[in-house]
Amino acid sequence: MRLLIAIGLFLLSLAFLLVGIAQRTVWAPPASYKMAVNYEAANPFVVIPKATLELYPGEPTVSVEGPRGVFLATARENDIVAWVGASPHTLITSQEDSDKLEATSMPGAGSGYSPVGSDLWRSSTSEQKSAKLKVSPVNGEAMFVASDGASAAPGSITLVWPNKFDLSTSNLLLGIGFGLLVIALILNLIHYQSMRKRRGPRRRVPKAPQGPKLRIGKQPRMAPPRGRRAARKVIFALPASALVLAMATGCAQMTPGPNATPTPTATAVISDPPVVTAAQLQRILGEVAKVAKDGDAKSKGALLSSRLAGPALQQRTAYYTLRKLDKKLKALPAIAGKPITFSLPAASSLWPRAIMAVTDEEGTPSPQMLVLVQETPRSQYQLWYNIRLMQGASIPLVPVADIGAIPVAADAQFLKAVPSELPSIYGSIIDNGAGIAGAERFALTNDEFFKQISQSQDAQVAALKNGKITFTHALGSPKVVSLATADGGALVALSMIDGYTIRPTKRGSAITVTGLEKTLLGASGSPTGVVSKYSDMLLFYVPQTGSDDRIRLLGVTQGLLSIRSR
Repeated sequence: MRLLIAIGLFLLSLAFLLVGIAQRTVWAPPASYKMAVNYEAANPFVVIPKATLELYPGEPTVSVEGPRGVFLATARENDIVAWVGASPHTLITSQEDSDKLEATSMPGAGSGYSPVGSDLWRSSTSEQKSAKLKVSPVNGEAMFVASDGASAAPGSITLVWPNKFDLSTSNLLLGIGFGLLVIALILNLIHYQSMRKRRGPRRRVPKAPQGPKLRIGKQPRMAPPRGRRAARKVIFALPASALVLAMATGCAQMTPGPNATPTPTATAVISDPPVVTAAQLQRILGEVAKVAKDGDAKSKGALLSSRLAGPALQQRTAYYTLRKLDKKLKALPAIAGKPITFSLPAASSLWPRAIMAVTDEEGTPSPQMLVLVQETPRSQYQLWYNIRLMQGASIPLVPVADIGAIPVAADAQFLKAVPSELPSIYGSIIDNGAGIAGAERFALTNDEFFKQISQSQDAQVAALKNGKITFTHALGSPKVVSLATADGGALVALSMIDGYTIRPTKRGSAITVTGLEKTLLGASGSPTGVVSKYSDMLLFYVPQTGSDDRIRLLGVTQGLLSIRSR
């Protein structure tokens, strides 16, 4: 009986093993899927949409060959389309009911734009005649192909998707097969040892005479049946039950119960993704820091224009002028590109785009908020505001960088103060004190900048015996960058121009100046008076209307812009 059970288990294990091996060999799918297209290239740019890259699951690798240079880049599909614009390009799509790709020429006007180094690219590579790059369509990426932007793009493109085959079913079958095989071998060994014990001569002993048997009545048979037929039932019952159990287990994994109901899920809200990834932001800030370092080393504002603009460029250029007039002046604190301790990119598909990031490099006076703006798809991100955070400043909760923040308009009415009106409101409080109407919206108790500027103005007024001074505070740049916070408020970066006009009130008297104003004016004063302007790059937190919180100044960078005689 043991031998028959062992034979049955062996046959059953052999079946499991053969099926498991077949799933890894003859029934296994291909290791990868490959699609290619070759065409006569004429357009300077090629776009491979996300839909083409999703023809098979996984992250495909795009290989391109051409007679000249090859440039490959990945980015969000709408970013690539925006960068290409109206330029002629080739669209790579798949033919219906076919495993082939086709190239469709899209006419247009304008070319010669080099795509190398654009801030839109998440990843890129540039080679001489052939290049390859992996793309992740799951993250919304598409592929951009070009040569140098002026010549025709390469015309030989191959897409390869790696096929990750799930071996869990094969592993299960092989495991069951090996287990049954081990059990069959153990039963066979037990049967062999039992057979050796039963070997040897057997003599037949005659039976003693017995009396007649008495039959009182039929009794039910309590002992189990014996014989070959009963053994056969046991032999076939065990493998059959194992097979039924395996099939039932498989069905339980594949088929839901008759009463199963789908779990309700919340409706997803589709929003724009963040304008940059973490890797893009690191690369952009690194280039901004490098450009600023080169400009600081030579004190040349022209070297900054590729990566600095607006108030950040104005303040640094004005200080370069001061350093040329006074060689003893120290260089401005460096613009640090790393480490990034805070990042808040805008969640948008439109332009202009904005990013806020805080870097805190060892050796710098304090952490700095870098506010960057990209005006058009083909332009680079430029540093508009470089704001030193105030001691003890606490940035409110904001959306995570992987989600991004919603841009807030400069004339938004749902905040406690319209962002573009903050300079005039805040300047009025500086001039007239914290007792005026509207000052209760601001947290002024710990505002050191407010205290210093208001005290300085009061001191200048008191010191002028033969002169009169007037103050003005106005919006310095229309580029007000506002990004929403998690509580419905906004982080607002802007520029405020402080104007100081001093004129003598008596004949024969003159207005004297000192410090940087004297250096920039080139004289110790003027008999007709002076007009000086300072630039303040400010970072405010503005809560939403109805909030118990107050408007807080989080950071400021001030610099002298100009001074002249009246």
